[in-house]
Amino acid sequence: MAARACVPLILIAALAAVSCSSAPKKSDTTTAVKDEATSAAISGEQYYRQGRYDLALQFFVQALDANAAVDNVDGVIRSRISIAQVYIATNRLDAAQDMLSRAREKAKARSMSLFVDSSVTLGELYLRRGDAKDALAAFQEALDAAGAKLTAQQAGVLYHDIGAAWKSAGDAAKALEWLAKSLQSNLQNKLLTEAAADYYMIASVHSKAGMFDEAQRNAELALSLDKQTENSPAIAVDLFALGLIASKRGDAAAAYDYFQRSNEVYTTLGARDGMRKSLTELIRLADRLGRSDEAQGYRQALDRLGAQ
Repeated sequence: MAARACVPLILIAALAAVSCSSAPKKSDTTTAVKDEATSAAISGEQYYRQGRYDLALQFFVQALDANAAVDNVDGVIRSRISIAQVYIATNRLDAAQDMLSRAREKAKARSMSLFVDSSVTLGELYLRRGDAKDALAAFQEALDAAGAKLTAQQAGVLYHDIGAAWKSAGDAAKALEWLAKSLQSNLQNKLLTEAAADYYMIASVHSKAGMFDEAQRNAELALSLDKQTENSPAIAVDLFALGLIASKRGDAAAAYDYFQRSNEVYTTLGARDGMRKSLTELIRLADRLGRSDEAQGYRQALDRLGAQ
């Protein structure tokens, strides 16, 4: 007869507790585990917003494990979507797609809201890959599934993403139409982080069209809202965008200042890709402005970053 695998000690302890007359009822235990999962998910979300993706992933995986342990199917789906979002943010796109495939399969037959969330995240994955057509198809699935039942937050994110997809597809008019719709919804519902993302994307559309006054105004509005919410990763991106806009306008001094500030935030966050981008721009502008010593310092910083 084949040997059986040993039961882990933690499971043995749990079984012993269940057999004891003083053990809590199963429903109480399940509630405690669900609370643990919720707490982990909240911590993951906080770290995600801070751009601390390693820690975010750690807590989202903890939430997934806790939800799976008590067969909380909705919680499992939600955790997988969150994990996929971290994977997208860190360019682990194949892993994100695998996670989303499992989440969407369960959500489609179980929860309209979770299916919408998973479809939106899938569309964001396609956008990261530069595939506007598939992104728009995923966003349309979300719209069709929800009908008029989108929550305020879902509506803001979905409308924003559709606008971003149309920008990627090269249709500025449709991009601005959807971004304006998103901005109106987000401002009305006081969703400042989402509204800041709208202003940033509107600035990007205007910058691409050479409308630099409009681009700067909207990027500054994005920066103002992101400072209000202390959204450090977004602040770094806003400052970098303002540097690009100033550079395109031919204002090298202003661009240099924005890139310096952006680099400081990226460095504080340990965001290596952002540090590389901002250092590259700083080297270019320092040379142009005749700041040879500063340019050399930035070159050394970039070399050290590449060696780490």
